[in-house]
Formats: sequence, structure tokens, C-alpha cells
Amino acid sequence: MSIAKLAVIVGAILFLAEILSLPYQGVIAGLGIGGLAVALAARSTLENFIGGLTLFADKPVEVGDFCQLRDHLGIIEGIALRSVKVRSLDRTVVTIPNAEFVNMNIENLTRRDRILLRTTIGLRYETTPDQLRWVLAEIRKLLLQHPAITAEPARARLLGFGDHSVDIEIFAYVMSNDWNEFLAVREDVFLRLIDIVDESGTGFAFPSMVNYLARDGGLDQDLTKRAEESIREQRESSEIPFPEFDIQTRKTMRDTLDYPPKGCVDFTPKSASST
Repeated sequence: MSIAKLAVIVGAILFLAEILSLPYQGVIAGLGIGGLAVALAARSTLENFIGGLTLFADKPVEVGDFCQLRDHLGIIEGIALRSVKVRSLDRTVVTIPNAEFVNMNIENLTRRDRILLRTTIGLRYETTPDQLRWVLAEIRKLLLQHPAITAEPARARLLGFGDHSVDIEIFAYVMSNDWNEFLAVREDVFLRLIDIVDESGTGFAFPSMVNYLARDGGLDQDLTKRAEESIREQRESSEIPFPEFDIQTRKTMRDTLDYPPKGCVDFTPKSASST
């Protein structure tokens, strides 16, 4: 209807120009300038309208979805041809023009099929290697046994050595897309982690400084001499492995360690695996 009305108006203007003997070129040029002015004035409205059509066609979000939109985190309350309304966590309503909304990186949290549980726990440096192995095994057992955790790719691995702790990284997915349910599962896992660490005999690390009062035994002279003699022999025979081992040595050494190490359930000696 709007296009038809515009055609009628343009036709009427041209008819009037014919009656008044006005040059068509001037009338058409005037219509062009006027149309350009109207187009510039309505640019924002047109962009929002096109953005609204894009949202209805692509449907990246729907009313009720919980989303992260740049600095805004909230629930989509309304999608119109001009703007999108988001109810923030502070219960305020944020109105975002469609032209801006369609260019955002929209993270739709409602459409997750599961939620990532990822954390790092730090154990005291007094923890022995076997205590650490026990803790790792018990955490892996917990992740496998927990009914709300997916079996894959749940894992607990020694991450490294921090400033104050030996760090273990836990990575798993909770089988839910509901945030409140995820919080309950994560809380349960964390409480069980406390039990595992307590039962191991070690403890969680915290920033601290420990002063040990003991006599310094100094360096082991025999081991120092052995290391220095080994390097001296390699230097004399031009075999020092810096910056790299030579090609033949690398070929000889390659894949000679037992992994998984001896004592593990799936340990296979190198001699057995090669036959």
C-alpha cells in the first residue's frame, strides 16, 4: 500500500508539472533530492527493520532465552521490528536496536546441551608422589561414578607446579543446561573433592612462607663429580647434546620409555609390545 501511495503521489506531481508547464528534469531532480533526504532521515529505522527481519528469519534467540550479549547478561523478553528487550540480572530492561543486536556476538546459554565444570585445586608441596597419585585416581573415579557427569571427556590431570601448590586441573561436563542444577552438581563435586583430599592425608595449599631450621648438608660431592666427569667426557668426544642430540642418537632413544609406566593397569613392557 505504501508503494502504491508513493506512485500515486509521484504521478500527481508529474501531472501537475505538465499542467503548469514545468520542466520534467527539475521535478525529477527535486523528487530525487527529496527521496534522498527522506532515505537519510529514515536510515536508522530502515536498518532496525532489516535487522528485525534477520532476527525473525535466522532466530539466533527466542523469547525466554538466557544470553550473554557483550556487557549484558539476561533473559530475552521481547523481539520487535525495531529493538530487542533484555531483562538483566539486576531486573532492569535493556533495549538494544536490531541493527546493533544482529552484529553482536550472541552467546545463547539456554541452548547449551551441557555445562562445563572446570577448576584447579592446589595441594601442599609436602604431598608425596604416591599421595598425589592416590588423589588423582580418586578424583577420576569420582568423575566416572557421578551420575550427573559425562564420562567423556571427564579428566583430572596434574597441571603443574604453582608458586605455592602442586596443581591438579579438573575438566568435566555436567549433563544439564539449567544453571541452577549445574550449581548444585558443582557444589556436590567440590564437597566430595574436600573429602578426597582429607582422606589422602595431604591438604589444600594456600599462599604461605615456611621457614625450615636445619643444617645445610651442602651439595653431594660424589654426584657433582659424576655429572661433571660425564660432561667432560662428552666434550672431549664432541658429543655434548646441545642444542640437540645428533640424528642417530635421537633415532636410538626414540620411544624407549615405558608409558604408561610400570605398575599401571595397562602397562605393557617395550619388549612385549614390539613382538
